[in-house]
Amino acid sequence: MRTGISYLGHQDPKHLKIDLEDIKQLGCDDLLLAAQENDFEHMTGKLDFTPKLAKDLGIRPLVIFWGLLNLFGGGKSSQLLLRDPHMHQVQKDGSYHAAGCYNNPACLDHIKNMIDRIAACGFLGYFIDEPTPIDCYCPACCRLFEQLFASNLHDADTIKVDEFRKKCVVNYIQVITEYIKRSHPQLETLCCIMPEDKSLWSQVASVKGLDNLGTDIYWVNEDVDVEQMTPLIKEISQLCRDNNKKHHQWLQAWGVKKGREARIKAQGEIIIRQKPDALYAWAYQGQIGTQESSEDPETAWAAACEILKKAKSI
Repeated sequence: MRTGISYLGHQDPKHLKIDLEDIKQLGCDDLLLAAQENDFEHMTGKLDFTPKLAKDLGIRPLVIFWGLLNLFGGGKSSQLLLRDPHMHQVQKDGSYHAAGCYNNPACLDHIKNMIDRIAACGFLGYFIDEPTPIDCYCPACCRLFEQLFASNLHDADTIKVDEFRKKCVVNYIQVITEYIKRSHPQLETLCCIMPEDKSLWSQVASVKGLDNLGTDIYWVNEDVDVEQMTPLIKEISQLCRDNNKKHHQWLQAWGVKKGREARIKAQGEIIIRQKPDALYAWAYQGQIGTQESSEDPETAWAAACEILKKAKSI
């Protein structure tokens, strides 16, 4: 079983080297660098230095665009949206929402340019993290709805709108993975679809350009029996087998409330038992120093490390 850790990174190669050596000691195979748009313009050392340092240690460097277009995650600092409000989502009443739209061709071009950059830097994979339906009425969404349904998005009933929003997620993944396979075939394409969007798993699993599919059952702070993870993991695992995809699962080590750390290990044991191709943990050192930090990051990180080490014996 491959293991990996998401890592927010550092622009200084001296600090990067120390952290990557620590990650290597855990036996991790993959590093999932959480790169923000700001890193492409200002804090560029994270992109420039990480691939070689990781490869020198025998770690495979992958990239997640953390906070891309302000759509998800704690790294919401889109440079693109600061410059061009026409790329923002539009709410039904016509007001702007502070996030971009993945149906907007200009936003897609921006993402493709970022992918070109990471390929040139020497990263070996791109991770589409948690694409989810968005409630947007921008001109691009309205045009696409008209093409698909020959009607007006503003006047559509909720059932048709819901169908459209789901189609848009799948279309976005198709567009990005097809671009990667055409322009940068050396990159592995990975995607995580959240459990709340499990109705999309089957369609996403069938996307030809996607290599690796998984989900993130982040229940550490929830009072849910961890055994209820098993059918979810089995379902997505079977979809991956049916569609010749690799299968990964995420382990929560971020935002963990103090006293809940034992559930990291309990969830990790369930994941290991199901034997996915890869087990990834978010995030390095319990995501200390961010607004998504665990309340006791040292204890949360220790629990995640225990699971990561155990997974290497599988």
